[in-house]
Amino acid sequence: MSKNRLLAFISFFILLISGMAKAETGTSGYTPDKWWPSEWGADDQLGALNRLDTGKVLQAAALIKQGVIYDMTRVYAEDMPLFSLTPQARKFTVTIPGAPSWGPLGKNKLAWNEEFISGHLGQDGTQFDALCHMGTVLGEAGDLNGIRYYNGHSHADIGTGRGFTKLGVEKVIPIFTRGILIDIAAYKGRMMERSEEFSLDDIKGALKTQGMSEDDIQVGDALFYHTGWGSLWGVDNAKFNSGTPGMSDKAGDWVVEKKVVLVGTDNWAVEAIPGPDLDNFAPNHQKFLVENGIYIMENLDFSTLIAAKVYEFAFVFGAMPIKGATGSPGRPFAIR
Repeated sequence: MSKNRLLAFISFFILLISGMAKAETGTSGYTPDKWWPSEWGADDQLGALNRLDTGKVLQAAALIKQGVIYDMTRVYAEDMPLFSLTPQARKFTVTIPGAPSWGPLGKNKLAWNEEFISGHLGQDGTQFDALCHMGTVLGEAGDLNGIRYYNGHSHADIGTGRGFTKLGVEKVIPIFTRGILIDIAAYKGRMMERSEEFSLDDIKGALKTQGMSEDDIQVGDALFYHTGWGSLWGVDNAKFNSGTPGMSDKAGDWVVEKKVVLVGTDNWAVEAIPGPDLDNFAPNHQKFLVENGIYIMENLDFSTLIAAKVYEFAFVFGAMPIKGATGSPGRPFAIR
């Protein structure tokens, strides 16, 4: 085991033990005792994507002036960084027989190939979190009725060994909305460090540098931020997996107030991990997914957008409708 991987494992183990202790004693940090029903009703499974109306789609479409597409996706490959709490727990394998899978058939002797993909799919590479990805333990450890998700759904009610009966990624509609990219790394003049947080003041400063302000973040937007950590992808996978920089807890509160539909970044978390407060593990995941139905995208590639200095664009993404799944790979892209 590499030193970076060992340190990451130890840090996560400490954080998880801390989190379990909090659940057992009934305390929950900043988390309210009840965050449901949602503003869209007790039966809602769509979350913040309810904000995507026809007006928002037309607003995004109006941003397309040049017809240029910017790919935001990492290549899915066996050697991509595969974060895990335990070494080698995740695997992504593509298998294609050495000879064609089928054929030849017909007088034209047609042959073709097919692949088998095995391992962890929905939460690796460039990926999208469904609302069933994260929950909060409000009861005693092991009590599935006490694990609550978006809109108060309990694990006992919606969780099964073959997927979730509610909040699965198949409930996610195709996304076409206005996207905003905030280049935090450019504002700081460097790649952010592992466990380093950026504040709301940093967000405002970065927006000002880009000729924008916080008023430019509008209801229904998809909000993205660049930390520079993604430059480690495929270059130093162990360091990339060892932790993340990310937005502070208070900056996360501001994002919620802005009523965006999605938050995306160039690493595998929307907060600093390990964070400065060991009593709160991944708080922005909790407040976005669990409490407010705001979706998360991770491991995005912003390099072409940044090179072109494009910070406002039409954003397009379609999750794979895998019934009951906690997330999805996909091909997000921007159009300008």
